[in-house]
Amino acid sequence: MKRTSLTTAVIAGIAGVAGISNMASAVYLNQDGLGQVLIYPYYTVRGDNTTLLTVVNTTAQGKAVKVRFLEAYDSREVLDFNLYLSPHDVWTAGVVPVGDGAGVWTNDNSCTVPTVPTGSAANAYPFQTYAYDGTIGDTDGGPTDVDRTNEGYVELIEMGTVVNTDDGSLAAITHSAGVPANCAKVNAAWGDGGYWATSATADIAAPTGGLFGDGAIINVPGGTISGYAADAIDQFYVIANHTAPGSLQPSIASATSTTSYVFAPSPSSTTPTLVTTTYAAGIDAVSSLFTADWIYNEYWTAGGTAANSEWVVTFPTKRFYVDPDQTGGVAYQPFDAVFDGVSCAPITLATYDREEKSPVGTVNFSPSPTHGNSLCYEAQVVAFNQGTVKPGVASAVLDSVLATNIPVPSNNGWVGIDLYDGATSTHYLPATYTTAGANVFRGLPVTGFWVANLVNGNVDGVLSNYSALFRHKLHRVCAYANGTAACS
Repeated sequence: MKRTSLTTAVIAGIAGVAGISNMASAVYLNQDGLGQVLIYPYYTVRGDNTTLLTVVNTTAQGKAVKVRFLEAYDSREVLDFNLYLSPHDVWTAGVVPVGDGAGVWTNDNSCTVPTVPTGSAANAYPFQTYAYDGTIGDTDGGPTDVDRTNEGYVELIEMGTVVNTDDGSLAAITHSAGVPANCAKVNAAWGDGGYWATSATADIAAPTGGLFGDGAIINVPGGTISGYAADAIDQFYVIANHTAPGSLQPSIASATSTTSYVFAPSPSSTTPTLVTTTYAAGIDAVSSLFTADWIYNEYWTAGGTAANSEWVVTFPTKRFYVDPDQTGGVAYQPFDAVFDGVSCAPITLATYDREEKSPVGTVNFSPSPTHGNSLCYEAQVVAFNQGTVKPGVASAVLDSVLATNIPVPSNNGWVGIDLYDGATSTHYLPATYTTAGANVFRGLPVTGFWVANLVNGNVDGVLSNYSALFRHKLHRVCAYANGTAACS
């Protein structure tokens, strides 16, 4: 195969004024946090960290949701299952260590198929290595052991709304006194001869969105917790796509909305405009929502608080451009190389302290990495002033083994990562991906955050450790036919 900030109502109003008639099929990144698809940029159980996930159904409808955990190297699936949310329901889960790998458990009553273990973390269901160890499909050049499951990210995709027709599925998943009426019924529906195994569209209507989610990285011995909101993609589907538990479909490439709405300026302007682009493939429409030429954030290090800072940088659509099983062994723009253990995207760096000072000369990762200044994985960590950090050596905050270090000259400041200038011939979504027009988004599709720990230890008998988390700030550019004219 071939490989932003407005509510639905406001975008619909703009679309109406502009005379745009295909609003119902336009996918967009909802900065208000509600959508049909949720991307949680990072989970980890390395070191003493565990990760808590929640998803909330704000609607009065039942929801069928695909839950998928993806490892950080190449986004190979380590576990997925179906979740059925009652109207106004919340589902919670914990990602915890299981042996040398990770797993998931819940203390929530919402129906899942298969049933996710409950009771305690000791009962967690282990993540699986089958998708990358050669058991199913091919290996990809990355590690094949269970340790690979210990960090990654999560996607939740609404497959449709659950209704009551002949089979009464909505009644079965709806809570009474805090417990669904009949989870056994929906599990049996996917069994041999079950009504969903026979017809996955039974009792399923079109998706309507209205989901939001949050993640939190918790370190109990360290006394820290850092929380984030999931990215929300809305109007991903216009029809239901209800699949069996364990199916790799739907994925983030399954969007039936191939037109995207993105606010972005041209290279010669600082004023963003609403850019409408129709692509041949849904994955490119989704990638356009996340594509940025720069990401910005701050850092705190050292000083009297023993602070450490790390950034998570996740490419949520990268696998559909570089994974050999997805692409037939070639790489597609905006990325550079087929994954063979790494798939490195060259970048450049800019660092400043709080007084606008920037070091003279080029800023490089350290120790000098094999692949230069590059981001080589689907989800990775960038550390600051952690001189021993490199891939395979755990970082100080998230204990990531997919980390690189930036040696910044001051304890505090801010950094920009240029996702375009390091490879201007490849790092853009080309006009050839569109069905008409010549809109070109520069950079790479990216999400993530900065997490900081401030460690004061025992202060007058009180554990005085603190953590904070801040989402990245993105700069977007759309260049007409990769030139300087404004997109439309």
